[in-house]
Amino acid sequence: MFATRRFRTLVFATMLLPALMLAGPQDDQTGILEQGLAAYEAGEYQEALKLWRPLAAQGDPEAQFRIGYLYAMGQGVPRDPELALTWYRKAAELGHAKAQYNVGLAYLKGNGVEKDPAEAVRWITRSASQGWAPAQFALGLAYTQGLGVEKDFTEAARWIGKAADQGHADAQFALGMMYRDGTGVEKNTKKAVELLRQSAENGNLGAIYQLGALNPARGLRPDSPEAISRIRKAAELGYAQAQYDLGAAYARGAAGLEKDPAEAAKWFRKAADQGLAAAQFDLGWLHENGEGVEKDQEKAVEWYTKAADQGFARAQYQLGMHYASGRGVEQDANRAFQLILAAAESGFVEAQYAVGVMYDNGNGVQQDYSKAMEWYRKAADNGNATAMFAAGNLHANGYGVPKDFSEAKKWYCRGARLGHPQCLQMLGDDVDVEKVCSEESLKATSRKPEAAGPPQPVPGQLPPGMVPPGQAPPGQQPPPPPAPPQGSGGS
Repeated sequence: MFATRRFRTLVFATMLLPALMLAGPQDDQTGILEQGLAAYEAGEYQEALKLWRPLAAQGDPEAQFRIGYLYAMGQGVPRDPELALTWYRKAAELGHAKAQYNVGLAYLKGNGVEKDPAEAVRWITRSASQGWAPAQFALGLAYTQGLGVEKDFTEAARWIGKAADQGHADAQFALGMMYRDGTGVEKNTKKAVELLRQSAENGNLGAIYQLGALNPARGLRPDSPEAISRIRKAAELGYAQAQYDLGAAYARGAAGLEKDPAEAAKWFRKAADQGLAAAQFDLGWLHENGEGVEKDQEKAVEWYTKAADQGFARAQYQLGMHYASGRGVEQDANRAFQLILAAAESGFVEAQYAVGVMYDNGNGVQQDYSKAMEWYRKAADNGNATAMFAAGNLHANGYGVPKDFSEAKKWYCRGARLGHPQCLQMLGDDVDVEKVCSEESLKATSRKPEAAGPPQPVPGQLPPGMVPPGQAPPGQQPPPPPAPPQGSGGS
């Protein structure tokens, strides 16, 4: 999303100010300034500094700004963010818009000064108010994130719109996405497409990609051949998300493309090399399964690790499974548990069930049936039928929870309604699930006095009307499945 795009860190040193200066007493200084610019463009940074320093000492804001940039970039002088900020501030206080913007960025990023988002926004606002498009765009982004100001999408759209009106490609892209989603502006797909086209014409790869991925209003399905041709264009220009989507289309054989795992791997690799976590995960999955690439568990682990380090839950889970089994990496049950737990805490359902199993079995963590039940419940509440079966088992046997056949039956009924075979077996062969799991039937189960029933059940035994085949006692729950691929045919 545009709200997470990084601000430009510095303006380009070679960007000349518009020729708006009046002729007069400054003509000689202007000539010296231009000599410095010529030296700079020739890579003669020390000569440029020599020419600019006297002008800066006389209070020329453009020379001060240029010297600040030399220190910021370490060109002809040692890199010194604090000294760069000193020179930027001198120019900024004289009203230099680009210097004001760079002072704001210094406070935003903590370059040469302690981070202070509010102070950053104050300087960026001064620059934006002078019409400097990058500052207007940055100010708009600050409003989308509540960074140094109260979050305000309407105000964000206003400032991003000012930058877009000046042809700022990133602002055109951001505003287009805001019109697409109705964020801070009234939703308008036609306006969104218009802005994205403008941004694409100005070279924004994200806009080129979105023109392929967006457009249901123009009858263009995201997986249509026309859409994929535009996504391919963005992919060939190096846009990571487009490279990933193109790889996913090859992996699935979608959008008129023949299924081609090798071509999928090629595009996943391009996106993965740019740090896209989903592509790193899918590339690992291809190596794990030998699809389009040589089967190689060590390479799978390598790519899963890269994605997991970015907090990608599927990768954390799959990497944990490798540590648990010792495939492609030295077996480490505790490391496996920590990785799978991280994925579970991110809401990945298969990982939530797996954490339950690990607590149930005591794998990589001390056995704890109460915690196992806690995680089975989380997974079950997210629709995992196997977790419903496991939760029923714990209630049936009194592990970590009070022994309660009525509660066990409720869990089996939940799983049975989703078609889980073992839950169905627990209710009996060829039963009418809706009848057996009716509110009246569940109440009847809860009313059965324990003393009047059969002998106390052991793992695998339940009251009459509930058949044991298929039950797994605690510590023997069905193993968690591998994570499906993100773009290679999975969700």
